[in-house]
Amino acid sequence: MPHSEKIIKTCSLGSGIVATVSDHTRHYFGGYYHVRIQISADVPISVGAFATEVEYQDALKRLGGSISFRRTLEKMAVPDSEIDGVRQHLLSSFDSHMLPYLARADFADSFVQSEYRKALKSRPGFQR
Repeated sequence: MPHSEKIIKTCSLGSGIVATVSDHTRHYFGGYYHVRIQISADVPISVGAFATEVEYQDALKRLGGSISFRRTLEKMAVPDSEIDGVRQHLLSSFDSHMLPYLARADFADSFVQSEYRKALKSRPGFQR
């Protein structure tokens, strides 16, 4: 019946990073549900992601010691009888497409650099 938030699994991504896959399915309307699978991980900011110590220190000031990675896989208006099938499809999609990306050796550094560039655009201050 109604599904509350629960952890489905955790995935070790290397460098001590763990992705948590959780189910956030909820009732939508009538006998229909919003099937949501959320992937989250805390990605530490490491000095190796930056060309200089100055950039690294600036990133720490702007972003803190780690950044939250979050993605949601979802499907709306799912009948109660199809929830499990849709959930399995979303999990299979995660395993086939997103997990290989997250497990790449350069994922953490690339993600940190991307978030740092966004922070620079939103709050300029550090000049290269």
